Amino acid sequence: MHKMVVFAKATEGRAEELGRWYDERHFPDLLAVPGFVSAERHTLITVKQPDGLPGWEFMLIYEIEGDPMPVLRSMGSLMGTEKLPFTDALASNSTLSVVGISQRPQKG
Repeated sequence: MHKMVVFAKATEGRAEELGRWYDERHFPDLLAVPGFVSAERHTLITVKQPDGLPGWEFMLIYEIEGDPMPVLRSMGSLMGTEKLPFTDALASNSTLSVVGISQRPQKG
């Protein structure tokens, strides 16, 4: 399994709304994209942070099964559509997304 980790910041004063959107809308929508198999939301407590980075409120962890590139392309083609809509509760210009490619042999 590969992991996609997203660090997200809410628009000022809308963290609770953004959390609900992830839980109630975004996760079900994203898990309908073939290849995404799980989604988790964590509230962040910053321990140490370099200057100049946003104060992220959430860390989202997604598991991707199989070759992640076609899965990510499929997700990208759906972003902003009714199947995978955006919310203005997310400060999208402050979002960081990274994908970790598993180095363990894949089953099957």
